[in-house]
Amino acid sequence: MMDLLPDFGKNAAYIWACYGIGLVLIGGTVIGVLVKARSAKQSLARLKGDDGDVT
Repeated sequence: MMDLLPDFGKNAAYIWACYGIGLVLIGGTVIGVLVKARSAKQSLARLKGDDGDVT
């Protein structure tokens, strides 16, 4: 069974680089969505004429 598994030792740097790139892309997407959601919420509050604090 162990001979069916690839040897990840020599590919460890590549695997960690893929994990890192994936983490950066997912994190950037989450941050971008949060920024756009906050902007949309503020824009909606301006359209509705709310003068209160938008939270």
